Amino acid sequence: MFQNLLDPLGREAQARVTLLVNHVIAAEPEATRRLLAHSGALIEVEWTGWPAFLPPPPAAQWRITPAGLLEVEDGSAAEPVDPARTLVVTLDQPALTAWAFSGAQGRPPMAVRGDVGLAAEIGWLAEHLRWDIEDDLARVVGDAPARQLAQFGRAVAQGAQALLQRLRPQA
Repeated sequence: MFQNLLDPLGREAQARVTLLVNHVIAAEPEATRRLLAHSGALIEVEWTGWPAFLPPPPAAQWRITPAGLLEVEDGSAAEPVDPARTLVVTLDQPALTAWAFSGAQGRPPMAVRGDVGLAAEIGWLAEHLRWDIEDDLARVVGDAPARQLAQFGRAVAQGAQALLQRLRPQA
């Protein structure tokens, strides 16, 4: 029952995540160029280590569009996806959280299986794409306020990181 109430929220959240991911991909022409060759392929995301007290995350599947972007796969596609053109990305929630709180440098921790060519491209995207929040803020509020907001955000993130380091049990 509870999960039935959360499903619409999960679909809406996935739609918003898709918009954000497409925004980041579209900002880097090399990213869309790399994904164009895999148009029609399917990317599935699985989670491990998800806290039992939280509702499970929604099943996440995206199809690569002819524009080199992603669209939510809802099963309504005219043609089924060849399993050989499917990539499964497994994200471990504790490892991903630790990576994020340690500064999110380099490639995020993930395991991939399936389409080898697509796996290489997703690896490249994970290694090289980052959301330039300061640039997006500058379009809305101007360069100087965006720079100040970004500096404030970095300071808050560094403070949170330092706090978590102090709270971490010593081995």
